Amino acid sequence: MQAQQTHYDLLEVPANAPAERIRESYKVLASIWHPDRFPRGSKQYQLASRKLREINAAYEVLKDAQQRAEYDRQLIEQHRVSGFYWTLRAQGHYGPPTSFPNRPALLAYALGPISGIPLLLIPRYRRNRFIRFHAWQSIFFSLTAYLAVELGPLLGLQLPIYWLLWLMAVLLYAAFLMKQAYYNHLYRIPLLGLLAARRAGFAETDLARLEIEEKAGREYSETPVEPR
Repeated sequence: MQAQQTHYDLLEVPANAPAERIRESYKVLASIWHPDRFPRGSKQYQLASRKLREINAAYEVLKDAQQRAEYDRQLIEQHRVSGFYWTLRAQGHYGPPTSFPNRPALLAYALGPISGIPLLLIPRYRRNRFIRFHAWQSIFFSLTAYLAVELGPLLGLQLPIYWLLWLMAVLLYAAFLMKQAYYNHLYRIPLLGLLAARRAGFAETDLARLEIEEKAGREYSETPVEPR
């Protein structure tokens, strides 16, 4: 039995699509399927009219965050989708899944607190737990790196070569963190990552299950299953 199309299917967007992408796709599809492009009374006109009604109905739901979360819950209850990532999205969290580019999360590490703090203040980003996590981890990582520089002389690390090696290590590790953030791997720096995850609102059970699914290589953004 073929699974029924979801609103995401109708708007031709992935389930993790941000509001901007949904709006852009809606405008394109509404233009393509506008009945005025076809002779009135023809089969194409009737098909376009029906298709446009479906597209409009889908957009009315997905453009509103509250209605979208409720719709996601319905999809899960009806067994039309499955996966832990869908469970998170049904709670109102729309962080992209692993392997889906996440530029805001990457930018969190660009300038440490200077780039991390704004992501925690801008509503469209702070609602996303994945972005909040990387923003907090970037802040903690930067502060730790700065404290290490301040404490260095007390540990006898005064030669320029030490500072050069330290700077190179920090930059390389920051580049690694940026790559992990870009592809939505919830990589956690020992201790600091746990603090960041808690600040971002992740429970211990969330982290454990996400880690298991990442290791299994699962794509938990769109996992359609046959309706029961």
